[in-house]
Amino acid sequence: MKRALLSLSLLLCTAAQAQRLDSNAVLRDYASKVLPRCPGGAITLQPMEGGPANFTAYSVTLKSSDQYCGTQKYMLHSPKTRQVVIGSVIPLPEDGRATNLRIAETSSKLLNAPAKVLVAPFPLPDGLKAVTISRDTPFGSFAYQGFVDQAEKFLIVGFRGNLTTSPAQSLREALGPNGMKRGSGKAEIIELSDFQCPTCARAHEKIEPLIRSNLAKISYTRIDLPLFEHHEWALQAAAGARAIQRLAPASYWKYVDYVFTNQELIGKRGNFDQVYREWVEDNELDFAALNKIYTSKVERQALLDQVSRAFALGIASTPTYVVNGQIMGFGPEGEFTIGAIKSAIATPAAAPAKKSAPAAKKKGK
Repeated sequence: MKRALLSLSLLLCTAAQAQRLDSNAVLRDYASKVLPRCPGGAITLQPMEGGPANFTAYSVTLKSSDQYCGTQKYMLHSPKTRQVVIGSVIPLPEDGRATNLRIAETSSKLLNAPAKVLVAPFPLPDGLKAVTISRDTPFGSFAYQGFVDQAEKFLIVGFRGNLTTSPAQSLREALGPNGMKRGSGKAEIIELSDFQCPTCARAHEKIEPLIRSNLAKISYTRIDLPLFEHHEWALQAAAGARAIQRLAPASYWKYVDYVFTNQELIGKRGNFDQVYREWVEDNELDFAALNKIYTSKVERQALLDQVSRAFALGIASTPTYVVNGQIMGFGPEGEFTIGAIKSAIATPAAAPAKKSAPAAKKKGK
C-alpha cells in the first residue's frame, strides 16, 4: 500500500512539474513574440516571489549578440484569465494615502517633472485598473498609460495582451489605423520613425529602395514617432507630414525623402516652420490649407497621443520596424532588420487557409 501511494505521489509530482515546464514554454514563446527579435537572441524566464495581486510574476531576460537589443522586463501572467502584461513593475508607497496621490508622487520622481494621475473607476480583468499619468510639454499634455493591481501596491507599465490572442494582433490594434500606407502585398512592414533621428535617416536610405521596388509584395505603413524630448523639430516635422498625408497624399513620400535627406541642413536652419513653408510652396501645394493642420493644437495633441500608444507597447526608440507582427531590433546599421524584411518579401506571410466544403456523405445500401 505504501509503495502504491509513493508511486502515485511521484506520478503526480512529475505531472505537475511537466505542466509547469509546458506553461513556461508557452509564456516564453509569447514573450519572444512581444519583445524585439534580435541577432542571436535568447530569452530566459525566471519565476519570482510576490508581485501584483492575481498574477504569477516572472523576470524575462532577452540576451543578444547586438549590445543595443537586449532587455530585461517583468512578465505577469494570470492563470485564471490568461492575461499577460510585459513591462515594468514599480512598488508604490504603502502609507494610507489615496492611490492616485501615491502614483503621482512615484511618477513625478521617475519623470523628474510634476505629474497628474487619473485612475479608472472600473476594473479590468484580474482587478487591474487603467492609469493615465500626464505631464505638460510645450506641445500639449503627454500621457503615459499603465495599470495598478487589485491590491493597489504596484504600478505596472507595459504591453498587455492575452495568451488566447496573438501578440501581433494585439500590437496592430493598439497602434491603431494611423500612418501612411502603400503597397498591396502580403508581407506586412510597419515603420515607426522620427524625422530628426540620424539612424532613421540611414535606415530610410537603405530600406526605402527595397520597399519601393517591392510594393506588389509588401503592405507597408509608416507611423510618426517623434521623440520630442530629445529632438527639437521632430514633432513639427511629423505635424507637417500629417497635414500632407491628409490634404496632399500624392506628395507625402516626396516630403519624407526630403526631410530625411536634408536633416543636417534643416538643423542648421533652426526654424522648421520656415523650412516647411518653403517646401510646400516649392512643390506648389496649398500652404494656407496645410498650415491649419500643421499648427493645430488638436493635431499636435493627436501626435502626442500616438507617441503615448507606442510607448505603452514598449516601443520607445527609433527606428522600429514591425515585420509580419514581430518587433525588430534595428541596431546601429540595421543589417538584421533589413535581412528580415528581405526574407518577408521572399516568403510572405501565408493567407488564412480556406475551409474546404464538407464531403458528401455516401448513402448506405
